[in-house]
Amino acid sequence: MRKGRSVAGRKKRTARILAAVFAAAVLSAGTAFGAVTQVGPGVPKAKEAFQAKEFALPEEARVLVVVEGTGGSDCKVYAYEKADESWELRVETAGILGKNGMSNHRTTGDKTTPIGVFRMNTPFGQSEAQEGFPGDYIKVKESHVWSDDQNRLVDDAGEVGEHVGTAAYQGYYDYVIDAGFNPKAIPGQGSALFLHCRVPEAASTGGCVAIPKEEMEKVMRLYGTYGSGACFIAQAPEGTFSKIYESYGVNDGLSPAGDFGV
Repeated sequence: MRKGRSVAGRKKRTARILAAVFAAAVLSAGTAFGAVTQVGPGVPKAKEAFQAKEFALPEEARVLVVVEGTGGSDCKVYAYEKADESWELRVETAGILGKNGMSNHRTTGDKTTPIGVFRMNTPFGQSEAQEGFPGDYIKVKESHVWSDDQNRLVDDAGEVGEHVGTAAYQGYYDYVIDAGFNPKAIPGQGSALFLHCRVPEAASTGGCVAIPKEEMEKVMRLYGTYGSGACFIAQAPEGTFSKIYESYGVNDGLSPAGDFGV
């Protein structure tokens, strides 16, 4: 009898162990594929991932750059190309943004990167254009200035703004595309907010988004494929993109209203 009970006990213990292993495997698989979300004390809730297809953009949109703030001045940058009716990922890289993070209440000089969806424009740089670059790419000279008052590139060294062709911006402005924030140049809202190259020693920007030069070259070629008017950029902290999916063109080309937790 003791032997029988011992065998029965071992079988029960084995069954319990197998059940526990099976349950753990199911939970792990469910979490990996999004079927199960663990919540509770000490377990952070997963942030909602953005979906490129959800952005409401004009029919002519063919390139979409997404800047996802991941905390502080860090971000991830993705570039998509529209193929038929779907958005295909072409670039994925780490980047940096404003020293003071992201904001939908940006003002001149506050060193934040504006939240929202904008139409990109004005490809330029201190370096020579490469094959596949936009036909309207401008190789800037020392006389070129990004005007504070006009929020656009002018060839007038007497204009107040960023002298984008000078040595002060070497490396940073090898290749640049304007992000399209504040297109009406509303005073006090900021200007010269670009997507540009990152230099190794930089940990943040004054409000622009910076990515490695080789990745910036890829974005520039995407822009060149379709030309002016077809390229857009969406910028927001991770987990908040649903708040800007339909924000293109609102508020005179500034940021949309809302609480982005920043």
